[in-house]
Amino acid sequence: MQRTFLSSVLLVVLGLGSGLGLVAQAAAAEATTAKPTKAPVIPAPPTTEERVERLERLINSQGLVDILLRLESLQKDVQTIQGDNEVQMHKLDEIKKRQRELYIDIDRRLLQLERKQTSRAPTAVEKSSTVSATAAAATAVAGSSGNPARVTGTVTGGKPTGSSRTGVPAKAEVVKTLEQETEQQAYQKAFNLLRELRYDKAGLAFRGFIEKYPNGRYAHIAQYWLAEASYAQRDFKTAIADYQNLIDNYAGSPKRAEAMLKIGYCYYELKDYPKAQSILEQLLASYPSTTEAGQAQNLLQKIKINNAS
Repeated sequence: MQRTFLSSVLLVVLGLGSGLGLVAQAAAAEATTAKPTKAPVIPAPPTTEERVERLERLINSQGLVDILLRLESLQKDVQTIQGDNEVQMHKLDEIKKRQRELYIDIDRRLLQLERKQTSRAPTAVEKSSTVSATAAAATAVAGSSGNPARVTGTVTGGKPTGSSRTGVPAKAEVVKTLEQETEQQAYQKAFNLLRELRYDKAGLAFRGFIEKYPNGRYAHIAQYWLAEASYAQRDFKTAIADYQNLIDNYAGSPKRAEAMLKIGYCYYELKDYPKAQSILEQLLASYPSTTEAGQAQNLLQKIKINNAS
């Protein structure tokens, strides 16, 4: 029985030994197959070449190309708009220049008509100076006696004058004609400066002309051109005063309606819309069926738009 117990113990020991051997082998195999753990690797910063390549890829991308194309298209549109604006400004300058030339042409024609009318008087005086020697002698005798003689005679060429003249009125007529010629020459000198667009000198010349001939034949039109010279230089306050002098001092001038319109434009440029509206309404009431009235209505519409905004 003791022998049997020893055999059992021996078997148990052998079993435990084999089990421990298997466990050791498994642990060794697991140790050989397991990989050692490594620390995390931090990537290096990109080099300059890599950055350049990345930018090239972005530039070559389709989205950026579309943006560049749109930008170029917008630049072309802006250039086109600027070109159109310059063309319109040029056309506007041409219209203003043409309008000024029309005014000058009208004034020139009026001057020609007035010259024809004034040239008749000196012609008559020249003809009267060619009367016969008998008539001249009679005039001298009558003058020495203190009584103006009534002289009739034949003009050179054989045709009778058909009228009688006295010596004193003939002299007065000659003096008047000379004064008219002097006035006309002074006006023409000032007008030539305006036609040459020398506004400063033209304004001084017209102002001096009005001071010298305040009641002359050309005084009202000289006052208008004086105001126009100030308006052309954008001296709107001076232009308003000059236009107003035309309205106040020359009631029969055909330029009164245009002077009122220009006063409205001056106040509009100065952004004094109430005064501009007031003078334009006066223009519509005084000259309702004129071209200036139509322009006044257009300007009133602009004033309303500006007031609304």
